Amino acid sequence: MKKLFCVILILALVIPFGTDKSTTFSESKPEKLRIGYVESEVFDNFSRQLSGIFAGFQKLGLVESDYKVDLKEADTSKIWSDICNNYYSDKIELVQGMYFNMKNMPESDYAAMVNRDDVDLIVVMGTVAGKYFLEHEKKNKFMVLACADPISAGIVKNETERFRDNSFAHIDRTRYERQIIASHQIFNFKKIGVVYQDTPEAFSYSAIDKLRKLSSSLGFDVIEKHVVEAQNDNDYERYYKDLKQSYKELANEGIDSLYITTATIENERLKDLLKSDIYAHNIFTIAQTSEQQVEYGALIGFVINDGMEQGYFAASQIKSYLEGTPFDQLEQVNDDTPKISLNYDVAKLINLKIPLSTLLIIDSIYVS
Repeated sequence: MKKLFCVILILALVIPFGTDKSTTFSESKPEKLRIGYVESEVFDNFSRQLSGIFAGFQKLGLVESDYKVDLKEADTSKIWSDICNNYYSDKIELVQGMYFNMKNMPESDYAAMVNRDDVDLIVVMGTVAGKYFLEHEKKNKFMVLACADPISAGIVKNETERFRDNSFAHIDRTRYERQIIASHQIFNFKKIGVVYQDTPEAFSYSAIDKLRKLSSSLGFDVIEKHVVEAQNDNDYERYYKDLKQSYKELANEGIDSLYITTATIENERLKDLLKSDIYAHNIFTIAQTSEQQVEYGALIGFVINDGMEQGYFAASQIKSYLEGTPFDQLEQVNDDTPKISLNYDVAKLINLKIPLSTLLIIDSIYVS
């Protein structure tokens, strides 16, 4: 009854849509560019981008190393330690002690991350960390990556202008519009559900403004539920209980699709969370963030933010800086190559019939 149409999918994915600088920073560069790492929380796209940055350093000749990053490793602290111990370079230094996960720190310790003397550039992953660095980092340069929309989040002004000369953010402004439009053209959903934490940061990285904006032009309703994400490792069971309750309420309100946005959901728990109220009602599940969400239980993903590709882009901008490009003139825009992934087991579970012609154009198909 429900069918996928490959032609409109391709078109939707490839057709794009349409405080002042207060400090000037010296462009004099040290003998080696010392680099640190900070992330907002644990998130699989952060680990892939960090691995992608190091792989980019290798490919671009910034480091000498035979070490191959493990793309299945999700622990960025381990990735950081491993890459710090497995390279030689006369151009950059990865500062092993400059690693922070903000979710695992009391707020009173945040100041230890900024205005340090042992680094020159900090790789910053995520919206929350990016906003903190914009407000507090006055001494060193920083690059914000894996941020859903750094413009709406207020981290940079636009594609070329920054609020501070020492800031940088990777931008793909149409990423989620293309994803939502492609999903709608395939499934023609009428009522899509979304669950997110009711904060400005989560509103931005969950692309809620994009959903609301497109709902009127495409003719669908958005049903929103709010939960407080897991605050620490001991808070996950409460979070999952609240999440399942939200899914139950959405199913009872008649949604036909669920947009699984960026959150602290552990991938391996996703299928269990969706089973009783989402799969049971044959509801389409659309992954916002990563292919791993599809691997672990979302029906389909239009991956327009590949971690390895973004990591290479970040590495190439660092190379440009080392070669003389002023930091505030580095290119911030990089539109990732779209990829399609499908969980075939979930498709069968919700009685979705998929034409062979469509299966042939999907980049990744996951089965048990």
